[in-house]
Amino acid sequence: MKFHPAVLMLIVWSVCVVMFYVLPFQLENRVMSLYGLLILLLFIAAYCLGATAASRRMVQRPMPIDVAIDFRMTDRILVTASAIALVACIMDVQGRDLFNLIDSYQVRSDRAGGLLSAAESASTVWFQIAFITSPAAYIYLVREITFRPRPILWRTAVFGFGPILMVSLSAGGRNPLFYAMLVTGFSYLLRKHVFANGVPGAKVSAPRRKRRPIFKLNTASRVLIGVLVACMTVYFARVFIVRADVVGGVDAMFGIAGSSWGVNFNGPLADVFFTVLGPDLTYLVFVFVWYVVQGFVMSNTIFTSYEGPMMWTAYGIDISSAIVRRTNSDFLATGFGHLLSLNTYGFLPSAFGSLFVDFKFLGLLPCFLWGWLSGVVYKKVKQATDPRWLLAAPIVVIGILLSVINTPIGFSNGLVTHLWLIVAFMSARVMRWRPAVTPTGPVRG
Repeated sequence: MKFHPAVLMLIVWSVCVVMFYVLPFQLENRVMSLYGLLILLLFIAAYCLGATAASRRMVQRPMPIDVAIDFRMTDRILVTASAIALVACIMDVQGRDLFNLIDSYQVRSDRAGGLLSAAESASTVWFQIAFITSPAAYIYLVREITFRPRPILWRTAVFGFGPILMVSLSAGGRNPLFYAMLVTGFSYLLRKHVFANGVPGAKVSAPRRKRRPIFKLNTASRVLIGVLVACMTVYFARVFIVRADVVGGVDAMFGIAGSSWGVNFNGPLADVFFTVLGPDLTYLVFVFVWYVVQGFVMSNTIFTSYEGPMMWTAYGIDISSAIVRRTNSDFLATGFGHLLSLNTYGFLPSAFGSLFVDFKFLGLLPCFLWGWLSGVVYKKVKQATDPRWLLAAPIVVIGILLSVINTPIGFSNGLVTHLWLIVAFMSARVMRWRPAVTPTGPVRG
């Protein structure tokens, strides 16, 4: 964790604001209010206050060579959960054309419409099983890429990327793949902390512990990860292009963006983008960046105009929405109806807009707690006394980066992901011994 959580949060939102005002975004039928901006600053301040209350900026200490982690129980748990998710997804998609992106788009639209009307869920029991077990794959990616000296390719592919890919194809969404890409990248960066002084706990003599650091992945691992990232990127682009084709092409999609989304890409410098990149690539730039900055716009509308009930996590957390949908569907429909009237339903509200809908100004309290927990993880990682805290580092950093979209426990089934993180942390065993004594206990890389 290079930056303190409070600093990183300020950087993320500063970049978001700069992107919105520098690129040629043009609001149509929407207004950015000063009041909404002030409330946004209040929520960001609550997070930063919590983070600084837990820790101050610290220098990274080296990972001790006499400390290692036994992941045997963790691996059994995560691999079992991923295998169950993989089987459940395969059963769920029986008879469906997974690579028909138009059908996938329709699946997502139908589910969004079902939530809005609070209709009975049409998801199968197999999808529900996958919903609970598949997030274990994110944590397995962190464990495999960060902590194993030589990641096992087939295990990484099957139990790491396999469930995530199948859930994305089953649900017709992109968020799981996007999250997996971020987890993979940050997990790789963490390897230099784990293996800076060699393999922790390796049975080597004291002089050899000063050998050259070995934190780089082998060539085959890097090629596999590169191919997967490239495929995911192409998949994202194809999803956006197919959506445009459904409504009549890129030009029609720009018209829909202006009339339905309330934003377009025709401000200053727009001509430069269309001239240099052409309509198709300009459209991809527009939708990719809009994915990042729309939380800034939507949260402003929510802070300024939302007068619906506090939804008590039914808006911001997937599994909570599913429970309320089955127990109090009218309440869910009422809250979503207010969001629809503001033209914010179906858009990304940012972490702070989500907290406001769920708790109004009481949302400042969980926002402070989120900052405090982030600060605790930052301190533990910098102190480097317990390597298990590195399991949480990518998840915490990604949660801050994606605060422009939703809360860490609200994005891509995040609550369940964090529960699997806790399971992995608690099931891993820290092993310590004196450096001068050859370890005799089990060592797991």
